[in-house]
Amino acid sequence: MSYAPKLILHSDQSAALTASRDRELLRSLTGKKAPRITYIPSTPDRRRRVFQAAADYYEKIGCPDVVYFDPEETDDPDEMAAAFARDVVHLSGGEVAPFRMRLSFTGCDERLREFSRRGGVIVGVSAGAMLLGLTFRTASLFGEKGDFTGLGFFDFELVPHVSEHFPKLDLLEAFARKHQMSLYALNDGDVVVVQGSKTRIYGQGVLIRG
Repeated sequence: MSYAPKLILHSDQSAALTASRDRELLRSLTGKKAPRITYIPSTPDRRRRVFQAAADYYEKIGCPDVVYFDPEETDDPDEMAAAFARDVVHLSGGEVAPFRMRLSFTGCDERLREFSRRGGVIVGVSAGAMLLGLTFRTASLFGEKGDFTGLGFFDFELVPHVSEHFPKLDLLEAFARKHQMSLYALNDGDVVVVQGSKTRIYGQGVLIRG
């Protein structure tokens, strides 16, 4: 990749575990005290309940300007352009493969790449983080099937919610060996930050090499 992506990858966000770190990271990576955020859901959130929880979270860390953008709700190119003209794009949790297909179907995959090339920050939570890799074969550990080709921002994979689903790491170690991959095993509250060629991990997350 010829440019330096700026990515914040979460297992999950919470006021208790990640708020202070997100505040610091968003200000540092965007260079703005209160960056403007576009929230893209993995599936339609017609009552905006999941979105509202995320918007409340960002408001608490000093980022009150959060807009909801579902690319399947509009075909207006101006609305699409406005969504990707902000400082941060947040990709929500959900199912990874359907979310990836949704981004591709609406052209948001290329928009995300352009946004990143311009210096925008992408925050991915759970599925929204997993799909940013070259592949997301670890989604099969959660029962997903299909094409596991990701957006290609990094060459490792992620496993979120590890303490809930994989209290012992032996299954993940075997998976990494089988597929000859490197993966980050993340508990809720752990954060992986990609900035150009540098990757940092915060919290108790573990890098497993196959």
